[in-house]
Amino acid sequence: MFVSLTSTYCKKIYSKFIILINGFLLFWFSSTSLEAQTSNEGIVFEGAYTLDLASNINGGLKQGVAYLGNIDLNLTFDSEKLGLWKGGRFYVYLLNNHGDSLSELMGDFQIANNIEADSNSRLYEFWYQHQFKNVKIILGQHNLNSIFLIANTKDFFINSSFGIQPDISSNVPTSIFPLAGLGGIISINISPNICLINGFYDGDPGTELSNPNSLKWSLSKTDGVLFIHELSYNYKKDDISMANYKLGFWNHTQNKTYNSAIKKRSQGVYFIGNKKLTNLENHQNGLSLFTQIGFSLNKFNPVKSYWGSGIIYKGFFGNRKNDTGGIALAHTRFSTYYQSLFRSGILKSETALEFSYEFIFLNSLSLKPNIQYIINPGSEINIPNALMALVRISYSW
Repeated sequence: MFVSLTSTYCKKIYSKFIILINGFLLFWFSSTSLEAQTSNEGIVFEGAYTLDLASNINGGLKQGVAYLGNIDLNLTFDSEKLGLWKGGRFYVYLLNNHGDSLSELMGDFQIANNIEADSNSRLYEFWYQHQFKNVKIILGQHNLNSIFLIANTKDFFINSSFGIQPDISSNVPTSIFPLAGLGGIISINISPNICLINGFYDGDPGTELSNPNSLKWSLSKTDGVLFIHELSYNYKKDDISMANYKLGFWNHTQNKTYNSAIKKRSQGVYFIGNKKLTNLENHQNGLSLFTQIGFSLNKFNPVKSYWGSGIIYKGFFGNRKNDTGGIALAHTRFSTYYQSLFRSGILKSETALEFSYEFIFLNSLSLKPNIQYIINPGSEINIPNALMALVRISYSW
């Protein structure tokens, strides 16, 4: 019986792996021909293909294999380089997601895989940016997380919390992956080291079911508006003493009713710190540390507070200076309101521990093994701790 189950499980892994490799090769060869068409300096075409073969090895809701794919296509028009006007930039971002759900196997709250989404093609972003002397303005359909709440090392880790903190992404409708909404940003460089960014977004961009291709714009008073403000400070004394600190506040004006109680507004504060601890000879490699802290100021939000932190070391081996390894921890504490939704027990928190190592080939191709251990998966009571492993293949140009 055990041999039969093992054989079936291995066949599933093998079939997913073949799909992953075939899709990757198709994208690689097609992108090579497309790249030749983007020689105009005023028009930049970029793309990336990310494929994950993942398995929930132990615990969670059930064991199994998941395949996830993500295609990014970006087109940028520079008005000045095209001989039009100074300071202008148009940006279009097309997105395709396909594959399975890893969280359906794990039962986690924070979403262990940052490319997990319903299988659809989307007009993800479409906006115009104008740069003045010390002020930058953006208007259009925009991903909040491309400017706000960014830890400099967030793109290395795979758990969603390291990209966008759950104290905002899980508490209110937000213009983030995979569904961006209309918004506007005003960024002011107060000094060479200090920047103030202010943003406002549609309070409810919809859901993946109601707006599957991100083509529906619906603004109403009941949706409310999400306002967000972030003050950042960059410090650089020398090649080693480099740091970046961010302090933010967000306010969502949408009203909701919970058990006859009206939640008039949702607010929250957050802090993000990035610090270079050591430096190697090329000034790019070495040890870096990041920290994320967030608090919700509304008792009806599911997430009461969040803390995340991690370290990354680039340049482990002399002959592979671009390879990077890191370990990080994401800890979410649930509110009393969220805990009350579970009649059979109390669920106070969920913790994700992640280890990643990335092999870089030709600066455009990477292979990233990843392991995550989820303590108290938070979508239900009494889910066993989950152990997940995946391999991510990424190609970009």
